[in-house]
Amino acid sequence: MAPDLSAPLLRKLESIAVVPDADKALLRGLRITTRQLAHGDNLVSVGDTPHFSALVITGMLCRYDVVESGTRQIMSFHLPGDIPDLQSVFLSTMDHSVASIGPSTVGLIPHEDLQRAFERSFHLTSVMWRETLIDSAIFRQWIGNIGGRTAIVAMAHLLCELVARGRAIGLIKDDMRFRLPLIQQDLADALGLSLVHINRTLRQLRRAGLIVWEPGSLTVLDWEGLQKAGDFDPSYLHLVRD
Repeated sequence: MAPDLSAPLLRKLESIAVVPDADKALLRGLRITTRQLAHGDNLVSVGDTPHFSALVITGMLCRYDVVESGTRQIMSFHLPGDIPDLQSVFLSTMDHSVASIGPSTVGLIPHEDLQRAFERSFHLTSVMWRETLIDSAIFRQWIGNIGGRTAIVAMAHLLCELVARGRAIGLIKDDMRFRLPLIQQDLADALGLSLVHINRTLRQLRRAGLIVWEPGSLTVLDWEGLQKAGDFDPSYLHLVRD
């Protein structure tokens, strides 16, 4: 039996809303074509006019832009179930790029299929709109990380966010170990910090007994302590389950 490629999307949506059976059927009816991405591959680039939106099936993607100095600014991380370029259904030209962090698998969904599903179900449209609003809430927190929080608070907050989102979609079990393809440069580009500062900040969190950071994985040793260190309140994620 062929795998249900819409399953990651359904898991994600059910973490933020109730999805009735009729909407599940619409999601399963979407035409999804898989594409493999290697680390650093662009899915879409600034100026593109794609006719599809991409569902993260496995791995991790990021939204980013390159500023005048040539520095990459990562604006969001995306886990399985996310559709980071959903806005391309309504905004024809991309104003940022989306790339893979580590190897990933994405499912390309024609815009016409998404538009047809939205027309058939006001409830599904509302759930996707809710997801877009939560995405905006995450952006606001990231602005706080870059402009208002100290390095260690911003780092702890970002790690808490990724863990909370990972737990909500079943990527993290009781051992609190999260397989993350992130490298320190990715964290630097997301938080607007130097590599030296990132290394020092991770070392502080390790020495405090809060995390174990290894290539390809994060293990949280003290979840309550990490949340306190990051002044983390998950309410902005609007999860109905975690």
